[in-house]
Amino acid sequence: MQKLSSIYLLELAFSVFGAIFFSPTVQCYAALQPPPSEVYATADDGTPLHWYVYTPTGNGPWPAVLVIHGGGFKGGTPISSPESVVCGNDLAAAGYIAFSIEYRLAPNGGLEGQVSDGRFPDQTNDVKLAVLAARSDSRCNGQVGSVGGSAGGYHTAFAAGTGTIGQDRLDVGVSLSGAYDLSDFSPDWNINAFTKFVTNYIGGDSSDTAALQGASPAYVMDSYVAPLFLINTEGDPMPFSQLGDMTAALDAMGVTNYQALTLSGSLHSFSYWPEIKDQALAFLAAGFARPLPTPTATPSPTPSATPSPSPQSSPTQMLVNVSTRTRVESGTSVMIGGFIITGETPKQVVLRALGPSLAASGLTSVLADPVLELYDSTGKLVAQNDNSSSLPANTIPVDLKPSDGLESCIVATLSPGAYTAVISGATGTSGIGLFELYDLDPASARIGNISTRGEVGTTSDVMIGGFIIGGDLPTKVIARALGPSLVQSGVSNALPDPVLELYNSEGSLVFSNDDWRTAQETQINATGIPPTNDREAAIVATLSPGGYTALVHDANGASGIALVEVYNLED
Repeated sequence: MQKLSSIYLLELAFSVFGAIFFSPTVQCYAALQPPPSEVYATADDGTPLHWYVYTPTGNGPWPAVLVIHGGGFKGGTPISSPESVVCGNDLAAAGYIAFSIEYRLAPNGGLEGQVSDGRFPDQTNDVKLAVLAARSDSRCNGQVGSVGGSAGGYHTAFAAGTGTIGQDRLDVGVSLSGAYDLSDFSPDWNINAFTKFVTNYIGGDSSDTAALQGASPAYVMDSYVAPLFLINTEGDPMPFSQLGDMTAALDAMGVTNYQALTLSGSLHSFSYWPEIKDQALAFLAAGFARPLPTPTATPSPTPSATPSPSPQSSPTQMLVNVSTRTRVESGTSVMIGGFIITGETPKQVVLRALGPSLAASGLTSVLADPVLELYDSTGKLVAQNDNSSSLPANTIPVDLKPSDGLESCIVATLSPGAYTAVISGATGTSGIGLFELYDLDPASARIGNISTRGEVGTTSDVMIGGFIIGGDLPTKVIARALGPSLVQSGVSNALPDPVLELYNSEGSLVFSNDDWRTAQETQINATGIPPTNDREAAIVATLSPGGYTALVHDANGASGIALVEVYNLED
């Protein structure tokens, strides 16, 4: 048996959450050669992220498969395991372009340039960047799967069950000895090691159940999870209950596109790749052949013999609600909410400016007496309100009436066009306020764009924008966080370096961006509305119906005025 290079030391040991366990299977890895390395993305802390590329013979493009290493969330590299290198070569031989990826490690696990602690959600964000990078790579045909082991098995499951279908969500995944419920500390011979590494990963302790579950695939995935092949061994150093946790969660959601396999023996992660290679390759092929799911649309009724057009039918891809919370000051630091109504028919909306009731959510320094003004595109005042208690009875829908009479509300039927809402404090007062727009008539014209400009501070004074995707199909949007370019509009204290984070209704981070050219430059340019300053942030995503939250803060903790926007690209 030949001796390996210093990169590929001949060892039958493999890493399990930092401990070494020995494999009884002897293989020779002397013929392995280091694959080429490339930078696939830049993490939000500036860390350059590399992948090692295993290229098939012949002409592409090919389906892409990420190879995600393990190491207890705190160690490992794409080439630290000879078996994972074998996996990459096997995938290339099967006609896939394989990208064996780096991701940040916890805490500050040694990637060159890493300054963040690498804890959740840094690593899952990096994996999603890899999915996006692979999907847009010219060598890839647009399909992206994954094979991950141990911590990489966790990342495979997480990226298969969260994110946007067809974008940063995997199309198919193979998870070898993955962790799925980080809060499950069922008795197991290796539970102490498991507890140590998952609590390090979240930066808490075993009593922090909410944080552990919030980082767990079994809790955060949705029913549109990509096909998954889940494999463990009977004596796997990964606590055996993890496999049952994941299958129980999938079964509870009615998911049937998965397979679970338990092998004899006590191998872990990529060490049993040679044994299951053929099954895994077959599963990948079947997963790639499966059409990407979309939420089921409501069936259309059978048309009559003389059908008539229905111009008032409800759109299936739309924005129906927006809210933004930020600090309201005076002068150029008031809150300004803009929105565009598209189509040909008027639309009924409700606008609200809240302040006092926010104290019930634990906020201090709330806007004591908000004033709301609505202007059209010519700058004409359309409506205004200070104190919703002054409005005639039955003006406001019961379920939208502010709980505090000092809060403001406008109910209006508006013709298609652009509108601006200005929220200020009565008598010049300041504090945290919430601006909301509700679409009461989604069957008419659409809301094609929503934006809010306001003061961004730190902690509870960051800007938080919420929006709801309505209809019954995924909607493609672009979200932008602008700061430096506002100087051209006369804003002197603009936020210097906005960071944009997008969360789903479960509170899981699905996208983040700092400096829009670093991740989706091609997709953002294709929208025709890229930010004009490289330090501004943007995200293009196709989002399933539901609620989403956009959070804006400064990359370096600065404060200033920012603008957060969401455009419906389906229009």
